[in-house]
Parts: sequence; C-alpha cells; structure tokens
Amino acid sequence: GRAVNRSPGSTDMADSRPSGEKNDVTEIDLLEVARAIWKKRLFVLALTVLGGILAFAVTVIAIRPTYRSSFTAYVNNHSTSSDNDIQSLNNGDTAASQFLAQTYAVIMKSRPLVEDALKISKLTYEYEEVAGDITTDIQTNTQLVTLNVTMRSPQEAKKLADAIAKVAPSYISDIVEGSSMKVVSKPVLAKQRYSPSLKKNIIIGALLGLLIALAIVTVQDLMDDRIRSADELEKRFGISILGTIPDFEAAAQKKAGRGYYYQSHQKTASR
Repeated sequence: GRAVNRSPGSTDMADSRPSGEKNDVTEIDLLEVARAIWKKRLFVLALTVLGGILAFAVTVIAIRPTYRSSFTAYVNNHSTSSDNDIQSLNNGDTAASQFLAQTYAVIMKSRPLVEDALKISKLTYEYEEVAGDITTDIQTNTQLVTLNVTMRSPQEAKKLADAIAKVAPSYISDIVEGSSMKVVSKPVLAKQRYSPSLKKNIIIGALLGLLIALAIVTVQDLMDDRIRSADELEKRFGISILGTIPDFEAAAQKKAGRGYYYQSHQKTASR
C-alpha cells in the first residue's frame, strides 16, 4: 500500500470522524447578522410600517364589523319572586344555583327559546342563521349568567338580546321546576364595534412585516459568501494576510465620479 508520512503529534482527521459525518459545518455569526440588519434598518422599518398599513386597509375594507349586545341574569334554585327571598338563600342554595347556572346557559341558547325570541323581535332570521351569534358566559363563583348576541347590525343584536331576556325567565322556570331567573342588567345598543379590533390587527400586521423583513435580511446575509476585507478572510479561513493589492481601476472610477480624475488628465494634457 501507499505510505503516508505524518509529522509527530499529527492525527488523520478522516480516520477520527464517524462514517457519514459531513465535513462542512455552517456557522451563523449572530453579530454579523445583527450588523446586516442594522445596515438595512430602513428596509426593515419600511416593511414593518407597510405591514401595519396593509392590516389597517384589510380590516377597514375587507372585514365587516360586528356589534355585541348582552344581558346578565341571576339564577337560583328557588321559585322566588321577591328580593327578600333571594337575600335569604343559604350557602347550600348558592352552590346548587352555581351548578344550575350551567344548565341555564344551555337552555338560553336552545332552539325553542331562540325561535320564540325571534318571533317576538320580528327579525326575519332562522335559528340556524343566528345560533352561532349567541354565546353565554358563566361568571366564576357566582350565580350570574351572561348571554351575548353578536351581529353585524347593532340594532338587530339589541332586539334579539331583548327578546331572549324577555322570554328566558318564564321559559326556564317551566322547564326547571323550583327555580327562577331574574335579569340583572338589560341589553344596551352597542356604540362601538366588537370585532375586528383595529388596533390589534395593526399591531399583528406590523409584527408580521417586521418578521418578514428580518427573515429576508438574514437569508440574504447568509447567502452572501463574498469576502469584503482582509480581516474577514483571515477570520473565516485562518489565512494570514501578508499584503493587499489596491484596485486601481475602481479607485480611478471613483475619483472620476468626483471630478478629480478628469481634472488631473486635463492638467497633464495641457503641459
């Protein structure tokens, strides 16, 4: 076989590496990436602002706003009709009413109750069209149930919420015997949109623009394998630089752009 001469203390790197291991390792210099981002900070800023502007335009033009009207009801497991009876509830009654609130929340969104409310409100909708617009919230450790109606028209949302609030107490007391419900806060006409949130969407759009800009700058920097200085050459390849040769042609063109190169030739020609 062929003899291989090694200096004392040297090792054969090919023998010491596991089989199938790649020799090329890509290293990312975070400081260099940060410098590249800083150099293109105007591009990053522009794309961030553009993302916010696009999000604003889409929110205002393409997304139709919705409005919410709500009411809150107090539930208990007694068929009470006076405030004195409600104040006399003991802890056991309170615990039972909190459990019962979950049942109330389901019944308040049921088809028969909502259909009756639609008839009263005189809204020309079918149950399937508004079922997804009605939600309920049960406040933790309380006997309060909140029903929300979210629609594209604030007037229609209030009409349907008012109708449900009117129908629900008698309807539920007929189904759940020995219980009652009283409306604590009535629905009001929404003056501001419930969704979409203009501020939230603008922030999201700006963040997406920022992330896209950072990704573009980072990829461009990683794909750029040009050597720009002697220090970079020595750092990347471990090569000691003995000297450099200036690019006279580029220097001449640079001076010509400033008028120096042209003026020097004029002086030489006149002599």
